[in-house]
Amino acid sequence: MDHRRWTAIDHGPSSVGALAQTADGYLWLGTHDSLYRFDGFEFEKFAPADGERLGVVSALLSSSEGLWVGFRAGGARLINANGVIQPIDPGLPGGAVYSLAEDQQGQVWVAADDGLARHDGTGWHLVGKEAGFPYRHARAVHVDAEGYVWAASEEAIYMLPPGASAFMEIGIKSQSISKIVSSPAGDIWITDRSRNHLLRLKKTGSAGIEFEEIPTSRTVSIVLDEQGDAWLGTLESGVHHLAAGEQPTSVEDQDAFNSYTVRDGLSSDNVLAQLIDRDGTLWVGTDTGLDRLKRKTLSPFALPVGAGSHALAVSGDGSLWIGSGNGQLMGFRGDSHSTFELDMPITTLVNSQQHGLLIGGYQGIFSLSDGGPVRIAALPVESAREAAVRAMTVGKNGDIWVSVNRAGLFVWADQQWRRIEPVSDSERQVMPVTASRDLVGTLWFGYRDNLLVSVDEQKIERWSEQEGLNIGHVTAMLHLPGRTWVGGQHGLAYLKDGRFHRLDLPAAGPFQNIYGLVAVPAEKNAAEFGMDIWVHSRDGIFKLPAAEIERVIAGGNTLLYSSHDHIGRLPMDPFKVLPLPTAVHTEDGLLWFTTGNGVVRVDPYQPTDMALPPTVTIKALTVDGNDFDIYAAPVRLSAAPEQLVITYSALNLASPETMRFQYRLNGHDSQWVDAGRSRQAAFSRLHPGDYEFQVRALGENGHFNPPDATLTVSIPQVFYLRPGFLLIFSVALLTLLFGMSRVYTQREKAALRTRLEERFQERERIACELHDTLLQSVQGMMLSFQAVADSLPEGSRARHSMERALDRAEQVIAEGRDRITGLRGQMAPSEDLVVAFQALKLEASVAFCATYHVSNLGEPLALLNEVRDAFYQVGREAVSNSLRHAQATRITVTFRYAPGTFEMLIVDNGVGIDPLYQRMHGRPEHGGLRGMYERASRIDATLAIVSNPQNGTRITLSLPGAAAYENSVGGKQKRSSRAG
Repeated sequence: MDHRRWTAIDHGPSSVGALAQTADGYLWLGTHDSLYRFDGFEFEKFAPADGERLGVVSALLSSSEGLWVGFRAGGARLINANGVIQPIDPGLPGGAVYSLAEDQQGQVWVAADDGLARHDGTGWHLVGKEAGFPYRHARAVHVDAEGYVWAASEEAIYMLPPGASAFMEIGIKSQSISKIVSSPAGDIWITDRSRNHLLRLKKTGSAGIEFEEIPTSRTVSIVLDEQGDAWLGTLESGVHHLAAGEQPTSVEDQDAFNSYTVRDGLSSDNVLAQLIDRDGTLWVGTDTGLDRLKRKTLSPFALPVGAGSHALAVSGDGSLWIGSGNGQLMGFRGDSHSTFELDMPITTLVNSQQHGLLIGGYQGIFSLSDGGPVRIAALPVESAREAAVRAMTVGKNGDIWVSVNRAGLFVWADQQWRRIEPVSDSERQVMPVTASRDLVGTLWFGYRDNLLVSVDEQKIERWSEQEGLNIGHVTAMLHLPGRTWVGGQHGLAYLKDGRFHRLDLPAAGPFQNIYGLVAVPAEKNAAEFGMDIWVHSRDGIFKLPAAEIERVIAGGNTLLYSSHDHIGRLPMDPFKVLPLPTAVHTEDGLLWFTTGNGVVRVDPYQPTDMALPPTVTIKALTVDGNDFDIYAAPVRLSAAPEQLVITYSALNLASPETMRFQYRLNGHDSQWVDAGRSRQAAFSRLHPGDYEFQVRALGENGHFNPPDATLTVSIPQVFYLRPGFLLIFSVALLTLLFGMSRVYTQREKAALRTRLEERFQERERIACELHDTLLQSVQGMMLSFQAVADSLPEGSRARHSMERALDRAEQVIAEGRDRITGLRGQMAPSEDLVVAFQALKLEASVAFCATYHVSNLGEPLALLNEVRDAFYQVGREAVSNSLRHAQATRITVTFRYAPGTFEMLIVDNGVGIDPLYQRMHGRPEHGGLRGMYERASRIDATLAIVSNPQNGTRITLSLPGAAAYENSVGGKQKRSSRAG
């Protein structure tokens, strides 16, 4: 039996006194402290929504309405399919509940310490004397397949036929009945602890009953499987198996009873409850845990102790031959077997028509005769002990082809060895690792790293990756009519039209490292229905149905397969197995496989289910250590979670340890993530948005289940990244920046005004000092000298010289006054620059015959005095230069008032300014142009001059509005106002 147990070490419950399987497939356990649900992997304690404490569970029943739970302290409750406990119905007998059953009308029967009762959907009704059950106490109740209700009191057994209104006693007295069950054949089995025996009843018609007693140990529970075998749970000696039809004469009748006890791995010899689930698996509840017992699909083949590393072959008479690593050669045919001893490990066996059974080992090649193995030849190597025969086959003419480890491929013919030239320069391909012969006699040799060679009388062919061979090391071959198959590290491939094609197998399936291939007819003794292929790989033994193979080759989706055994059910380690192949087919129809732990056999026609993928459920969502309700749609989380953990599982009571999962978080993952056997998915720092989590489980047929379990999760944006907040924040920020800019502008304007005022005040002071001291002193001296000159004779030479000196002094005084005036700054004749510049029109039109035009653009704004005066001085100098030097006949002066800037534009049509003087900012002997730049610089204005002889001169003087205007700028601008 395939056995697995769960105890406290495995976080399993103890004292499992009741078992049931509900319609959804879950296993329920009643224990000494509560009720548990089991999916094959995890025990989940049932927690009523109202916090009710259930107490010790004494009986369980899976009914059409849900799960009925009986308690040792009295009472029974119904848990519906949604996991909700239904209200208590009145009328239930008090005391411990021993047994529950459901009849064909859906009524639930209960055997309790205070009586027998039935529940008809409206409430409980006590079954007493008027219904033919005169006892106050009931110990067991059962409904068989025909609808008979069986009940046991503390003294007798009663039967209620279908349609009858009252029970009838069947005439069997018993004091301590614990269980009543029925077999597929209709027999009734009853356990009686007081007598240490079983009662087996048979209905004989007309309500007649026959019974027999079967001696057993202290049996407290009994279940019967589909074959009619009885499994007995005892209080002191574990589980006893009684095959259908067996008639034990005593408890010690070992021929009739097979026992499974603590020595065999059972969690305890004190069995409290048993159940056979819908898959035929036996579940055993003991006082220390839970056990699972299953029949193995593969039968281990008993071999002598020490035999290992087995080579397999089938001889011409149909015998199975097994060669062992300890030198034993064992033959089996029917009930007979024979054994021979060789002084070497046997690494290869092969049958041939010319030589019979051939045996390979480091001592050479042997053939099996009636007297035992006879050596044909020693190996063609110097150090035979370090060599081994890796593979061997025989050609049409009887030549023996032998692959010797690390040495190469050799042929024994005409009593001598001949070495075959290597087919590759690679050291990894010195010798083949497997060899075979097809149906027409062609020899095939499989090498490492995608290399296959075939040899016949006409030619030698080789296949590699260029010919589609991409399975890694070629370790298995199978030749069928019209098709050759090869298996290797990375799957299975077939030869078609000179190229190999990989068979589309499940990507997550167990088809890596294939060591054996064998074919049998899909229908027994009917090869016309195709050949099923059995694959022996690292992970186990699998059947590929013929119809599925052809469907996939024709372009269908990934094929369905059935698993007969895989890792976890049968210890397998083919890495330790040197002899290849690892699978053969004997004439009795059985398949034989050699594994790291021995040889097993299987009947290929034994019924097996194409197991469907299990249903996956999402069990919990934890975010930053907090649990969320997964039944909300969608689950709305708080913003910016650090870690999100989703726990999921799948119901698989048969082999949960082999389950594999894949998950995908749409919105985060672009592809499925292979989670292996993990049942949790974790995600860190997910961005805001909506996500859909999907998870699926891989079934034993190699396919993932549809539909996937899903969970929708919504993560909100943090408040400071939401569009509304961003809009409000942006407006507030812009308002703040604008306000700060205004404050800064006003502050800079005030600072600039202060600097300009200080500069002009200083210049005023200097001008006053010069005027009041130097010029006044010089003027006084001139008056003195004028008096002296007037005293000299008219026309005298001295007077003439004096007057000439006085004239020069007056000129110096005049120039000094001009300089002082320039230092003080010439004031504009009007606050309106248009009016001030209009005063120059007369000189332009009369003296120079030029057209002169002055205008404003924008609404005039009050200018700072120093700005207005500087612009006037620069503009007057520019107009003067246009008239006197550029010979202009048309001059326009435009003042542009804008919130951000004040600008003066003077344009003429004169001859322009010499580029040399323009670069030098004027002529050395004239200060006009240089003075314009200096005045502009004093107020931090920008002066730009563009001039050429063809287009005249364009002078632009500009200053930021914050430095030009007295007050803050604003208001509407208006079209230009013109003067003159």
